[in-house]
Amino acid sequence: MKLVSYAGQQLATTDDVADALVTLAAAIASEGESQALQIPVLVDGREDCADLIVGVGNDILVGPQASADVDPDFSEDAERLRAHPLFPQPAEDDSDAHGGSAAAPHDVDLSGIDLDHGL
Repeated sequence: MKLVSYAGQQLATTDDVADALVTLAAAIASEGESQALQIPVLVDGREDCADLIVGVGNDILVGPQASADVDPDFSEDAERLRAHPLFPQPAEDDSDAHGGSAAAPHDVDLSGIDLDHGL
């Protein structure tokens, strides 16, 4: 389980949903956009949903949460986030001869970023 800190609240969700959320939120922000997303959460051990605005100007923090309970199956929700049109997808030609993923060099534009102080 992981905690998603958003707008002064902490929301508990599964690792796969939290990881997909962070990746998608970063991708949306990199496009200069903001969008509403819904994620599954646990509230007092009960499954529920939370609506978040992610992207430019909306910060989220994801961290671990210890839990003795069995994690719920939110895998379909994580896949829904990964199916979002802005979620980064691996290129079809990024596999090596053994069927694994080959690391492709990235050309990252760092103009406008002060590496000592962020954006």
